[in-house]
Amino acid sequence: MEKLKLLPIQKAIMCFSEPRIYSPSLAGVFMIEGKLDKKKLETVIDDIVHTNDAFSYRFTYDENDNEIYQYKVEGTSYTLDERTASGDTEEDKLQDIRDQIAEVRRIDIEGSFKGEVPWNIIVFDMGDDKYILYVRLFHLITDGMSIGILINKIISGYNGAPAAESANMSDYLKDSFDYLGSSEYEELLEKNDDLIKSHMEYKPFLNAPRSGDRSFAKYGDFITLKKDKLAEICRKNRLSYFHIALLMAHTMFSIVFDRNETRLTIPIGPRKKKYMATIGPLIDCYFSRIKLDDDKTMLKNTIECRSFNLRETKMAPIMSHVITEHDMPMECIVTYQSYISNFGEQMPFGEAKARAFADNGMMDYYYSNCLSLSAVETNDEIILTLRNDGVLMNSEQVAEGVKVFEAVYKCLTEQDMTFAELKKQFIK
Repeated sequence: MEKLKLLPIQKAIMCFSEPRIYSPSLAGVFMIEGKLDKKKLETVIDDIVHTNDAFSYRFTYDENDNEIYQYKVEGTSYTLDERTASGDTEEDKLQDIRDQIAEVRRIDIEGSFKGEVPWNIIVFDMGDDKYILYVRLFHLITDGMSIGILINKIISGYNGAPAAESANMSDYLKDSFDYLGSSEYEELLEKNDDLIKSHMEYKPFLNAPRSGDRSFAKYGDFITLKKDKLAEICRKNRLSYFHIALLMAHTMFSIVFDRNETRLTIPIGPRKKKYMATIGPLIDCYFSRIKLDDDKTMLKNTIECRSFNLRETKMAPIMSHVITEHDMPMECIVTYQSYISNFGEQMPFGEAKARAFADNGMMDYYYSNCLSLSAVETNDEIILTLRNDGVLMNSEQVAEGVKVFEAVYKCLTEQDMTFAELKKQFIK
């Protein structure tokens, strides 16, 4: 396959200046308890690698035209990467695994475009028939949905079930590139010219720190919302928990940074039906841009947030290029994942049992000075974490942000009030 230029949004993610940064990767972690057939696991993963060409992708930098290209190598295979967890107690061993994973995630930026394998699947042996299965995929060959696809393929293959057939990533990328050069895409740009210009004219509320001021950001606990009190509000008003969390985020930034208008970036991975089981990259995103109305209640503002973002999602294919080609800063990236069906659920893994293992120290995939609010929805809760380096939001602002989330939650579940009334609580 010939070399392909990376899409603009991908190239922007890759162009870092700091040495030895943590790689922009997505991770999945499973705890396996019981007898494990390591040779069988190796065979299952090797078959997945052979039948999904995403694993054959590598990246190279061309100094002549200052472009990053992706290309495919032949004969990619997998040999079981088995490692031992050291320590006297289970917590000691888990910490050792976190430390080993931290080194796996690190890349040398000078050598990162010279054919480095952009994925790892590692089995950590903790002794006493207990293992951690760690799956890491580089951001340029996968998205959040793909992590679930890959893990499902591993589990179903190990259990002897046939995996869902998936189209090649090469075809998926070709379709994406063809769309960018199509008349349909040009018509979309022309039709939404005013929308594009309005986003370009937007003034950001975060000032990106100078390189000398930057430090690596880490995920930290932010707030957990109970779904039971929100359930009736969602049902009566046809709201999703995602739109409630999104409205809370807009409210937080509006109050903390004293803005009457806020814009957040929502990453999405739109796929045609034939690519739904394909391991492929996240190539698009859209802006959630809202001006909260002082005179409307928080419930009505939430409903407007839902309606506005349904419209914005339809415009998503144009947004990634607005961000990068016009050098638009991202104030905050908001990600939202749902693990309702299998979060913490015990699943058969041959003679053993496997379950999703939530550990921020292992799954924290991306260290940078970019602000990111991540929400995971389980059966009962919405668990939010904030990636922050202390420069874009200091500790006082984070603490105030938590209080804003709590205030909006109280509005929606106990006594509603207008946005103007809510803001009065935070006037200093």
